[in-house]
Amino acid sequence: MPLRVVCLATLLAVSPALAFDTGKLGQFGSLPLSDIMPLIGKTAALQREVKSALSEAKKSADAVMCDGARFPGSWVNLGGEHVAPYTCAFGGKWLVINSDVRITGRNGQVFETVSPTAMKLATKVSETNLTWQWTTQDPDKDK
Repeated sequence: MPLRVVCLATLLAVSPALAFDTGKLGQFGSLPLSDIMPLIGKTAALQREVKSALSEAKKSADAVMCDGARFPGSWVNLGGEHVAPYTCAFGGKWLVINSDVRITGRNGQVFETVSPTAMKLATKVSETNLTWQWTTQDPDKDK
């Protein structure tokens, strides 16, 4: 095997996969903030900010509603699952959470785009590298 091919194969094997573009799912759905608290809990600063906002709003995580991207039913194993971006309404201010979304199959196969194969074989969603912002402008107003 030529050295160039070996180098290219090695580079592809160790480079991180691109994040899955959840904007291509085409669906959004509502869910309570409590459903994404395990994800929020992975980032200490975000967890502190959310707890503070809940206290300030005098609400529980079950009472705050969020919208998130949602896998349609055509995704055999992931239909109905929610992923970032999430937008959560705290009464007068909104929290927008984004993440790197990775979709994998049973054997660790990574799916980077929506495709018939991905819809059939994808079994796991992971979200990492959370970023977030607070805003007083309703982010859903322009949708």
